[in-house]
Amino acid sequence: MTTKGNPFITEPEVAPAEDPIDDDPILGHRESLRGPQNIQQTLAEEPVKETEPAASVTVTTATLWLVGASGGVGTTTLAGMCSDDVVDESDQRPTWAGRALLVCSTSGSSLEAAQQLARKSASGQLAYELVGLVIVHDRPKNRLTKPTLDFARGVARMFPVAMTIPYEASWREVGATPQSSGTRLKSVLRKIEKIAHTGH
Repeated sequence: MTTKGNPFITEPEVAPAEDPIDDDPILGHRESLRGPQNIQQTLAEEPVKETEPAASVTVTTATLWLVGASGGVGTTTLAGMCSDDVVDESDQRPTWAGRALLVCSTSGSSLEAAQQLARKSASGQLAYELVGLVIVHDRPKNRLTKPTLDFARGVARMFPVAMTIPYEASWREVGATPQSSGTRLKSVLRKIEKIAHTGH
């Protein structure tokens, strides 16, 4: 014989058991990590180093801008390995009708952004001239899918010249100083300098 529950008492809801959270190399099995509850106050108590304002770029006939199709594609890293004639657009926007190399990664969103900018350049909607494309591999080549490679080749054909830079895991490490190692990277850096000084 079963007993009926009290009609005036609501049975507590039982939450369904959740699957264990995937292990994360930073957080382990925790979902999140808690830090200071008043981060603004904590940061305000730390001394702030005064930074020198970036010097404006001296624009010459050899100035070549590196424009990122999306964020985090390596324009600053590339500019740092080139001469002063190659300028990262985050330091100074390209001048009117200035020459620029577009830089994108092999991520789908970055390649799509490069495709859109190529179309804008072809229809005269950009204030600067896109003279080429640099595709930076954002993962090892054995992890690039065929659809991504096919799409990347199609985007590359939209530019007067297109180059690729291999995946460099060491560049992503904290405090790393990127080096121009590898024959392809050295060849691309030479080509960028040649475009800056000869136009092609």
